[in-house]
Amino acid sequence: MIVVLARIKGLIKAFLTNLGLLVALSFATGSFSSLFLAGLDWIQHNGSYLYALPLVGLIFQSFKVPAYLIIPATWLSHLAGASVGREGTAVTMGKVLGEKFSDIDLFSKAGMAAGFASVFGTPLAGAFFALEVGEVGKINFRHIPACLFAAFFANYVSLHVYGTKHLSYPSVFLPEFSGAFYAKLALLGLFLALIAFLYKRSESIIISAFDKSPVQGPLKGILAGLILFGVLSIPEFHETIGLGSEFLLRPFTSVAPDFALWKLLATNLSLGLGFKGGEATPLFLIGSHAASGFASWFSLPLGLSAAIGFVSLYGGLAKTPIAATFLGMELFGPSAWFIYFIITLIVLFGSGKKGIFSNQTWADYLPKPIY
Repeated sequence: MIVVLARIKGLIKAFLTNLGLLVALSFATGSFSSLFLAGLDWIQHNGSYLYALPLVGLIFQSFKVPAYLIIPATWLSHLAGASVGREGTAVTMGKVLGEKFSDIDLFSKAGMAAGFASVFGTPLAGAFFALEVGEVGKINFRHIPACLFAAFFANYVSLHVYGTKHLSYPSVFLPEFSGAFYAKLALLGLFLALIAFLYKRSESIIISAFDKSPVQGPLKGILAGLILFGVLSIPEFHETIGLGSEFLLRPFTSVAPDFALWKLLATNLSLGLGFKGGEATPLFLIGSHAASGFASWFSLPLGLSAAIGFVSLYGGLAKTPIAATFLGMELFGPSAWFIYFIITLIVLFGSGKKGIFSNQTWADYLPKPIY
């Protein structure tokens, strides 16, 4: 009996210790996310300085940016006008904080969940993103409670302690069932898979070409900045400068499919040339604008198509279909949840083995794309 009581006491102590660490981790991550978003908001309202791109490129080429400095590094990229996102920064920040609190993998996952959730205001998507992203097709179910707790609490801290505001998206609804409608949706999935494949392929080409550049050392960073400055100075690329959050709602009411092409190229160049930031927001923009263009060509509902492109292109390249489904439900309502899931799977397998996270592996049981 004494042994049993001692065992129970030890379990309770371990539970309370881990709970306290999770609370502290979630609060810290929500706080840093709020600071990060406030900085991005300030940059967006004060304009980008393209002429600073060579200097920022020089900094990134001269010094390896440690993970704990990813927030100021991302601010620098945005301030100079690079076409990068924010989720990679938030997830990296959360992971670093989690590893500082404990070397247990659980806290790394919980920190990632908290970072994603608090930067987008989507706790369910954040929790399942952290659970899915490590290995495609495999989830550690023991981590679910901690990731959910961290995601919801960090999001609460960001919203209610710091007053962070997130963009409100329109709710989308399904029209009446018809075979033609679902055939068109399948075509939309294949269209998005093609865009995802081209995105990864062009990114690989840019990275490979820049790695082989005869210019090395700090001058290589200056060259990167000059190249990106030249491209972003072209009129067609002006809307691709920076985060681009002011265009997130546009594809739900109007059609501008050419923007998807320019944003894809600008983002590939920005990241391929070494500038820091995530890929989620650019992919949201690319997917939603491309899908709204597809909707206009094939007579699909504009808002629904934009929502599908928004979540499925990113979810397919991140290889996180459950997170993409919850992202769609949290942003656009639950009515099309199964469509988000199915089309994300089409993009996931259609875009190839490689996603946007290079260290990702595939579960053994899961069939892999042949390319």
